[in-house]
Formats: sequence, C-alpha cells, structure tokens
Amino acid sequence: ATDARAHVPWPLAIINPVIMKLWTDFHVFSHPWEVMVEAAYRKYPNPHNPNVKSLDTLERRVTPRRLYSNRLFTSMWSVPSIVLQIIGSNPTVRIREQSTCDLERKTLTLCARNITLSNLFTLHETLEYSVNPEDPNTTVLKQTAKISVFGIPLLGDILERLLFSNYGSTVSQARVGVEVIADKIREETVA
Repeated sequence: ATDARAHVPWPLAIINPVIMKLWTDFHVFSHPWEVMVEAAYRKYPNPHNPNVKSLDTLERRVTPRRLYSNRLFTSMWSVPSIVLQIIGSNPTVRIREQSTCDLERKTLTLCARNITLSNLFTLHETLEYSVNPEDPNTTVLKQTAKISVFGIPLLGDILERLLFSNYGSTVSQARVGVEVIADKIREETVA
C-alpha cells in the first residue's frame, strides 16, 4: 500500500486536505475461471460477509461477447459509533458495482464505489478475475482499491486509516466467502 497526498495549494491543504491510500493484491483461486465468474455474481448472501444486507441488479445487458451489469449493494458499515457521530451518518452504506464479463478475453472486471458519504470519502475497488496463464484450471484475482478522504479537516487522516484498516480486514473474509460459493458450484455441477 502506498500513501499519496494529492497536490493541493497551501492554504487549502490545511482547510480541506485530500488523503489517498492505494492497495493492490493478487490471489489464485483453485477453481476454473468459469466457476469463479459464477461465484463472483452469486457472492451475496454470504455467511463470511454478513454485512451485506441486500443486492439489487439495476441493469444487465448482453452483447455477443460481453455481459454488462450494474448492481446496488446495501451494507452495514462496521465502524466505531463515535465515527458515525462525528460524520453524522448511520451505519447503512450503499455501494454501486459495475461489471464487465468478457468471454473472448476470459476476464471479469468488477468496479465498485461507495455512494453513501461520497462527499467525505470515496472507495474505488476493482477486482479482475482472469485465467491463470501458468495453470488454466485456476483463476487469478487482481484486486485494487483507492481510498480518498476529503473535506474533513483534522479528522481526515484518522478516517482514512480507519477505512483502510477496515477494508483490509474484510478482503480476506470476502475471498473465503467467494471460495465457499465456488466449492458449492463445483458440487452442484458434479451432482
């Protein structure tokens, strides 16, 4: 992870700092790409990530080689109550996810971003599932996140660290959940 502070003119840097953290990771799933694509689309509800309370598909369209979707997640934000009091919010967060499944390139790209509190911070997450070039029976996940906090003088750095820490802790739970769903899909195809 890297810390990159955006260039902001001197007086504004004190009043309205912009703080950004970048996070990138790779993971190899022991399932073929097709199974992981289905698991990614079916990842909620999920006992390993119980914070997600609802999922709505807003749009889905198909072209000869691609599937596009636009979904809305409602999740409970697990942060200390003092943070919610400071920023004046409740723990319900809405997240928009746009995805492109490219059958020709065998990639699934999911891009998610928070809608709730986007005037205070943004969390842009990109997950790209692709066939592992070293073992075509497995799938590589490249996951990146960019967290930017702005408009919160003095508390921006604290919120940014909290968001970054919270994000990192939920990633492993989410991967376990997707893996469990992939196992279930493989069992369904064998049965």
